[in-house]
Amino acid sequence: MTAELKQAIEAFQTGDLERARTLAQAELSDRESPEAHHLLGLVHCRMGDAASGVEHLRVAAEAEPANIAFQIMWMRALVDSGRAQEVMALPEPPPIRSAAALELWRARGEAADAAEDYPVAVKAWSKVTAATPSDWKAWANLGRAYTSRSQWREAADALAAAVRLKPDEASLRWSHCGALASADRPAEALSELDGYEQLAGRTAGSVTARARWLLASMKFDEAEQAYRDAIELAPDEPTSYRELGLLLERRSKLDLLANLLDEAAAAGITRERLHQLYAVQALREGRPEEADKLLDLVDPAEDCVGWHRLKSKIADRLGKFPEAFAAAAAMNRAAPQFESWISRGEAYRNRLRSLGRTLSAAPAHPQLDSPSRRMPAFLVGFPRSGTTLLDTLLMGHSDTVVLEEVHLLGAAEREIGRVADLALASRHSLERAREAYFRELDANVDRDFSGLVVDKLPLNLPGAPFIEAMFPRAPIIFAQRHPCDAVLSGFMQSFVMNDAMASFLTIEGAADLYDAVMSAWRAMREAFPLNVHTVRYERLVSEPEAELRPLTDFLGLDWDEQMLAHTQTAKRRGTIITPSYDQVTEPLNSRSVGRWKKYREQLEPVLPVLLPWAEWLGYED
Repeated sequence: MTAELKQAIEAFQTGDLERARTLAQAELSDRESPEAHHLLGLVHCRMGDAASGVEHLRVAAEAEPANIAFQIMWMRALVDSGRAQEVMALPEPPPIRSAAALELWRARGEAADAAEDYPVAVKAWSKVTAATPSDWKAWANLGRAYTSRSQWREAADALAAAVRLKPDEASLRWSHCGALASADRPAEALSELDGYEQLAGRTAGSVTARARWLLASMKFDEAEQAYRDAIELAPDEPTSYRELGLLLERRSKLDLLANLLDEAAAAGITRERLHQLYAVQALREGRPEEADKLLDLVDPAEDCVGWHRLKSKIADRLGKFPEAFAAAAAMNRAAPQFESWISRGEAYRNRLRSLGRTLSAAPAHPQLDSPSRRMPAFLVGFPRSGTTLLDTLLMGHSDTVVLEEVHLLGAAEREIGRVADLALASRHSLERAREAYFRELDANVDRDFSGLVVDKLPLNLPGAPFIEAMFPRAPIIFAQRHPCDAVLSGFMQSFVMNDAMASFLTIEGAADLYDAVMSAWRAMREAFPLNVHTVRYERLVSEPEAELRPLTDFLGLDWDEQMLAHTQTAKRRGTIITPSYDQVTEPLNSRSVGRWKKYREQLEPVLPVLLPWAEWLGYED
C-alpha cells in the first residue's frame, strides 16, 4: 500500500472526506488500484453520491472477487442506492464455512428484503440462522420474510426463536402475536399479547387485537368486553365501534347495536365513518334499499370481504341476483391467500374421491359391541343443508344436548388413522378410539347427563365408517337439501377457511366438493350398514312437525312441542357460530327453497354436476 493511499485511509477514518477523495483520486491517476476504488466508493457514498460510490465499489469487487469485504460493501451500497435487485442477479455466496461467507449471506438477505424478493430472503436468513442460531435479528428477519409470503406457521416459529433470544423487544412480541393469530393459533397469540403489553403498555390497538383473537377463539363475551375496553381507551377511534357492532349483529343483539351507534355519535364519530354498520342495521331491520344506499357510501377497500359479503346479501334481498352473485364472487376472491386455499381445496376433494374409491370395494372392518353408556346421535350433511336449523330444533327437546361444530370424532380418528385404513384397525385400537371420543365428549357435556347427545358436524359425513365401527347402529341423521341450493348458499357465504371450506371460494369448486362428498357418502351407504334417517330441508321448513315426529321416533325420543319453538331456542342458545346465525332466529319460511332457480344463469356451468345428484336424492327439478 502506498503512502498516499495510507494517508487517504487515515483522512477517511477521521472524517476528512474531501482530503480522502483527493488523495484516492491521485492514487488512481498514478495506477489502477482496487483499494483506491474501494476507498473512493466509500467516500462517495458517505458524501451522498451513491451512483459514483457504487461504480467504484463495483470496480474494486470485480477486480478482487476473493476480497469478501469488497463484495459486501458493494452489495450494501447497491441496496442503499435503491438497486437491491441487482444484488439478486449476483451469484449466490458459497456455503457458510467462514465468517466472511456468513456476512455475504447476511448482505444477500438484506438485499432480498429491500428488493421484496421474499423467497430469496427466506433462503438467505435460513442459512444465517442455521449458522448463528443465537442471532435474534436474523431470526426476526426470517420471520418477516415468512410473514411476507403468508407462511404463518413458519413465521410464528422463527419469531418465537427471536423472542426467546430477545424477550425485552416489544416489536418482536407484537410481530409474533400477529403471526400466531394468522397461523390460527389465537390462544397462543393472546398469551404473547400479555407479554407485549407488559413491555409496551396497554393501548387501544393492543386491546382491539385482543378482541379479535378472543373472537377467533369463540370467546364471544370476552371479545365483546375487550372491544368495549378499546373504545374506552380511544373513544374517537371508529375501528373498535365498527368491529364491535359487527359482533353484536353476529350475536343478534340488535338493541345493543343501536345503542352502540348512539354512543359513537355522542363521542363525535360522524355517521359517514360507520356507514357499514348503519347498512348492517338497516338490512337486519328489513330496510334493504336503505342498506344498499348506505353501503355504496363505504369504500370497499376498508373491509373488502365484509363489504362484498354485505353487498351480496342486500342485492339478493332486492332481487338483484346477478349483482348478488358477482358480489359473492368478489368476496371470495378477496379472501386472504386465495390461490393457496384454492389448491388446498382441490387437494381435499382429491382425498375425498380417493376415499370413495377405496370404500366402493366394501372392505371388511372390525366392529365393537355397543358401549355400556348411551351412544350419541350424529348429525351430518353437506354444508348449508339446514343442519343449523335442525340442531336448533333438536335443542328445544328437553332430553337432548346438541354439540355444535366440535370435532369429537377427530380424537377417535387419531387413534386409528385414515378411514381408508379402517380395515387394518384392531379391536384394541377401536376401543382406544372410542375411549378417546368419550373423553372429549365428557369435556363438553356433563358426564351425568342421561339424555341423548347429538354430535352435529356436517362434514363428519366422511367419518361415517368410524362411527359405525365404534358405535354399531348409532343413529345418523342425514340433513338433505337440493344440491343446487346447498352449493349456491355455500358459495355466497364467508367461511373461516379450512381445507374443506376452501372449495366454496369458487362455484366450480363448491359443485365439485358436493360431487366428491356425495360420491363418498354413496359409497359408504353401499359398503357399511349405517343406521341413517334423512331429514329433508324443504319439508322441514314447510311442515316442521310432520318432518320432526319421525325423527324423534328414530332417535328414541318422546315428542316435545318445544322443538317447534325454534326462535326462542335460538335466542337462548347464545352465539351461533355458523353462517346461518341471522336466519335461525327468524320464523320458518320457504324463502330459501328453490332459490337456485333465480341464479340459474350463473349456475349453468355446474348444473351438469349437480342435477344428477338432485335426481338421485329424489328431486324432480
